[in-house]
This record gives sequence, structure tokens and C-alpha cells, in this order.
Amino acid sequence: MKYKYLIFLIVCLVSSCKKDDEASGFYPNVVTEFAIIQTDNAGTMTQLTTDDNRTYTISNPQKGYKKNVKYRAVCGYIPDGQTAYLYNATEAHVLRDSTELAYEPDPIKVTSVWQSGRYINMHLSPLTQGGRQYWGYRCDGVSGNTTHITLHHRQNGDPLSYTTTVYASIPIDDFETVPAVDIITLHIKTFDGEQVWTFQKP
Repeated sequence: MKYKYLIFLIVCLVSSCKKDDEASGFYPNVVTEFAIIQTDNAGTMTQLTTDDNRTYTISNPQKGYKKNVKYRAVCGYIPDGQTAYLYNATEAHVLRDSTELAYEPDPIKVTSVWQSGRYINMHLSPLTQGGRQYWGYRCDGVSGNTTHITLHHRQNGDPLSYTTTVYASIPIDDFETVPAVDIITLHIKTFDGEQVWTFQKP
């Protein structure tokens, strides 16, 4: 599976809720986390795999998607044994190395950054007026046992109007030359200056 990087479009993959639950004010115990959703050869979402390698069969399969594709998404679901009811899923960017593009990153608001499994995940809050922005990461070199990378965000002339939500992940397995247990630092240019997060390669 090849992911496209440096794409701004946020795609709402699924948005389904039981209307009876909404009407009654009752909301079930929905788990929300990053996961991989697999489609079959008919373009139906059939399987969900979490970052800690729990795999569920989707009990309410969603049709109309690309065939035999793995989507990275923030999923809201209810697990039930080996199955899961998928309430919603918002596609997350899988960022790739864009070092060769050689532009300086533009500042961005950061809501949270964390590691789950073999991914570095980001909940970002860019300012936009609905234009196209670009995303990737830049490799900044190695010092000792630490590999330094920077979020490559390009505002691309999109006016700083209102806040939206972007989810993104960097696959740690992209850094094949980084030995296990070594350190990866992620640098992000924000409106308050550069912030740095440190992770350990599993």
C-alpha cells in the first residue's frame, strides 16, 4: 500500500450513529483511537487494526471506498469480542519524507503529539480559509543516538482565518537506519516558537 503524502484534504470516511441512542441521550462506550481500516476487493471496509495489533471485524461494513486499500484513521468504535461497531472514522495523513523539497516550515498550532505502536501521531489545529496546505517531514540529521526530524508544514498562501483539525502520523518504520531503542526527536514550528517531542524507537 502506497500512501500519498503532502495532501491537505480531510476525508470523513464514516459518520454513523444509532438514532435511537441520540434521541434518548444515551451514548455507548465508544473507544476513540488511531487505527488502520482495511477494505476488501469490493471496496467495503471490513477490518480494523489498532496500533497495539488488536484486529476486529467491522460489524457494520461500510461500502463505496477504494478496493484493497488500508486507510489510516482516527476511529470511534465499540468493541465486542472479535468484532467492532464503527461509529465514525476521520482519515489521518500518513506523512512521508519531503526533505528534498527544501522549504522552511510555516508555523502551526499543535493540540497534542504522542506515540502509539510504531507511529508518531499528531493532532494539529492549522489556521485556514479553505485553501490547500501541504504536509510531510524533514530529516535534519543524527547526533549521537538521536535522529532529528521536523514537521514540514507549508501554509501555501492559505489565509490564517479559522481553526480546523488535522490528524497526521509518521511511521517509525520509515527510519530503517535508526536502531531499536534509539531516540527520535520531532521538531514543530509553532506560533510560540519551536517545540520538541522525544520518542524511543520500539
